[in-house]
Amino acid sequence: MKKIATLLFLVCFTLLSLQARPKGDLKQRHQVRVGWGDMLFETMAFHPSVTHEYVNPSVLPADFSISERHNYGYTGHIFAEYQYRASRVLRVGALLDFEGIFWKESAFDRNHVQIGKTVPVRNYNLVAMPTVRFDYFNHEIVSLYSGLGAGVLLAFDNQKRTELAPALNLNFIGVQVGKGHWSGSAELGLMAALSGGNKIYMLGSRLFSVSLNYRW
Repeated sequence: MKKIATLLFLVCFTLLSLQARPKGDLKQRHQVRVGWGDMLFETMAFHPSVTHEYVNPSVLPADFSISERHNYGYTGHIFAEYQYRASRVLRVGALLDFEGIFWKESAFDRNHVQIGKTVPVRNYNLVAMPTVRFDYFNHEIVSLYSGLGAGVLLAFDNQKRTELAPALNLNFIGVQVGKGHWSGSAELGLMAALSGGNKIYMLGSRLFSVSLNYRW
């Protein structure tokens, strides 16, 4: 019985040692990647106002005015991440994610003639978080993985307002393709950031992302 227990211990120890030991291209422990992700939530939440053109504007007060938002622009999620391969299945790292949302605000009278100046509005979100990645399939060229991260979002704009909120990033599935130092990745997941349920900065954003990776 002792011999069987000893044998099982040695087998388990050997398997764990092999799992943690770099092998082949796994000797490349460090990886840096830069990429881009979609802003589906932001494009749905922030969009141009309805154009207020009235059939009979003369019935409105002479001093009537209404503000409209227009000329929206979105950067998408621009991100950079460093990862360290702790074992064959585990990577740890840190992520920086940046996005910008831009629009213009103008006031119009009852005849939809602009009054006053157009005001540009520029909003930015910067996310910083530690990340964990789990590789559950490793091949010489292809890897499949999932991961998560949790950190903080800094929201700021051109009106000198700043706010902080907790941020979360989930990567349900990712695929990395490449050999040697260079590779590419595509991921399906989501990023969210909200403050007490009252202020939602992101909810189901960065559903799809791609990146270019360099490892050494």
